[in-house]
Amino acid sequence: MKGKMKKLFSISENEGMYFDDKHECIELVSCHFDGTNCMAQRALINKKMLTSRRLWLNKNYEHSIAELKSAFYNTEELDQSTCLQCAQLFRSTITRSMENIHGDLQKMTTGLFNIEHYQSDYELATIVLKEFKEVS
Repeated sequence: MKGKMKKLFSISENEGMYFDDKHECIELVSCHFDGTNCMAQRALINKKMLTSRRLWLNKNYEHSIAELKSAFYNTEELDQSTCLQCAQLFRSTITRSMENIHGDLQKMTTGLFNIEHYQSDYELATIVLKEFKEVS
């Protein structure tokens, strides 16, 4: 029963930690440079991802998508050769968040109980997700 309920809701029951300002979306686990090369960019990306999650929770999809898109392109600032793998990891994390938003919007705009109000947000999410995948 619990497994079926999880499929109905994309936001987990641990949303308290998920939306906690102190909880970073992207945490530094190991780095040969102790994260000094990406400290500013990582902080900015985490801030934008947290803002996006809050907007997503409040069903402000257009602005949530814009925050993710901005965070995605902030990863391009990590241009040192030592940071390229981390930048790719950051982009894949942001892309997964975008896929979650896209999935929610797809569910809400299709089927018997579709909500036409979110159709433009779904189309925007589709475009941005395609853009992310082309860049990655």
